[in-house]
Amino acid sequence: MIKPPPSRDDLLAIVHEHNHVHNEHQRATAESIRRKLEARMLEIEGRFERELAEAIADEALRQAWRDHLHWRGPAPSEPPPVSPLVFRGRSEVGSEAVAREKAGDMHIEVDGAVYDRRLGLDLAADPEGTVLRVGTLPPFRERFELPAEALDALRAWFERPGTEPPWRWARELVAEGLVDGHFALTDRGRRALVRRAA
Repeated sequence: MIKPPPSRDDLLAIVHEHNHVHNEHQRATAESIRRKLEARMLEIEGRFERELAEAIADEALRQAWRDHLHWRGPAPSEPPPVSPLVFRGRSEVGSEAVAREKAGDMHIEVDGAVYDRRLGLDLAADPEGTVLRVGTLPPFRERFELPAEALDALRAWFERPGTEPPWRWARELVAEGLVDGHFALTDRGRRALVRRAA
């Protein structure tokens, strides 16, 4: 799977993780714990810089993002957020349908071309998963294109409330539409967890 360039949501997820670790560091009293948390913050900052370099060419905009990370300045509006993936599926004839939410509508693309816009999706569940019906086309069976380890990490986190989210897989989980930029589980994420459990 080819990963898209980092989006605003990807950068915000890293900032959120950094803030969480920074707050833990501030509360820690044992020196050994503080050192571990400092090392973790440095690792997150390194990852942030790599993502920033890939996402943004303008140095002034990169600096604005660094200010947001380190000084909690306002989050820049660029790069533009990616429209959330709501559905991805394949028909029995091999066509692929992708549905994304844009400005309150669902935009459905079939084989890369915009096919339909509507307010909601016509999803149906059967023993083999979720199916999308689009006009007179053959139905599209939902697929999830991410490593099994990412889905397993999401399930483990979901089943243990209060534990730390699987930050390592944040980009893949957001890109695949299973969580939003704040690591809240989406409807698609719930369907993925149900499908994986079956």
